[in-house]
Amino acid sequence: MKPLLVLPLALVAYCRSAPVDLNDNRVEPIFENILRESRIKKRFSEIDFTQKKFSIDELFLISLDRTEQMAINAERTFVADATVRQRIGAWLPRVSGNAASYAPFAPGYVVSGLRFSARQNIMTGLTEYTGIVGARLQRIAEDHSLRADLSAHMLNIADAALQLYLGDTLKAIAAEMVRVTESSLAEIRRRARLGRNKSGDVLKTEAKLKQKQADLVAADEKRWQLLRSLRFLTGINDDFVVVPSTEQFSLGGEELHNLDITLRPDIALGITMVAVRKNEVTAAYGGHIPNLYIDSSFRPALESVQQQSYFAGLVAEIPIFAGGQIVESQNIANSHLRQAELELRQAQRKANIEIEDARDTFLKAGAEREAYAASATASEKNYRTQLNDLRLSLGTMLDVLQAQEDWQLARIAEANARYREGIARVRFFVATGKLFPRKLN
Repeated sequence: MKPLLVLPLALVAYCRSAPVDLNDNRVEPIFENILRESRIKKRFSEIDFTQKKFSIDELFLISLDRTEQMAINAERTFVADATVRQRIGAWLPRVSGNAASYAPFAPGYVVSGLRFSARQNIMTGLTEYTGIVGARLQRIAEDHSLRADLSAHMLNIADAALQLYLGDTLKAIAAEMVRVTESSLAEIRRRARLGRNKSGDVLKTEAKLKQKQADLVAADEKRWQLLRSLRFLTGINDDFVVVPSTEQFSLGGEELHNLDITLRPDIALGITMVAVRKNEVTAAYGGHIPNLYIDSSFRPALESVQQQSYFAGLVAEIPIFAGGQIVESQNIANSHLRQAELELRQAQRKANIEIEDARDTFLKAGAEREAYAASATASEKNYRTQLNDLRLSLGTMLDVLQAQEDWQLARIAEANARYREGIARVRFFVATGKLFPRKLN
């Protein structure tokens, strides 16, 4: 019997995992195994928390240690591992003891005693085999599901981080516009006293200053809203700034076109679920197979009136008629298999569309960002020109204010375009499945 126990016990040890502990300043092995195959090369121990300045990768790693959502999702793999061990345990021998004592004692009628029973399933249809195979396939499915959850989480982190950086940029632009408008107002007041500008120009500039100050307050409030959102996603409670680089998510050359959708965790999950359903079909057809097991019992003699007894036997149960339940179980399992195959085809079509859409959006976002950057450069040049014309008495202060307004709008448009390009790059990278790949053979 000992050699028969070696393989099941080895599988039990192999399938053992540990729960995720939060706030222990490390990333759990269940996440590390996935990160090892990913584009995220940074590790939690390499993060410098004293700088209060984090990249998107670092924010993602911190969130794995300090927030609950991914830990909740990781618990499903812990349950799946326990289910594998449970299914293996169902194939191992079952031993039980039964002790009885009766009162009042009546010899020849009831006898107190002790009995041990043991049963070893050899074949119960295909229940044990398909149970172990199904549990291991479900564990693989949970791994793919966790990779999909981590991909979506990374996309949320990147979006929130890039929005926060955009908020910081817009706030800086608004603050600069307040300072420039204050300077312009002082100049217009001086020129109005000299009779070079109308008093109405002063009032218009004062109104514009109030508007710029309101814009600054709104930008500051928006920035704090975005920071609070990112704090929730990452678990960082202090104020910090974001390093907006997304170059680690770049694809180029052949990678832009030669894509394998089976790298995507949702497609790998769909393929695994088809295998799960096929295993369920096998289990359903196993209902026609006889049940075969060894049954034994031992009863020691505890009193002089008792005799030691024992027996062991090979028992076979042959299914003859089950009211049509086995056939209907097969029909149900086959239907579930067809559903899984259709869902996989649907997921594959959806994945191809998502990748194509994400690629086009990213490529167009780059062109859009370049156009807005050129516009911002031209607007700044126009503003500087209007200032120079004013010094040469070739223009008016209102021309300067209008050029300033155009420059601000162009800078805001460029900042928004940079955000759209950054998040489009991350979304395209995630859509290809290359962030947390798991290719199936």
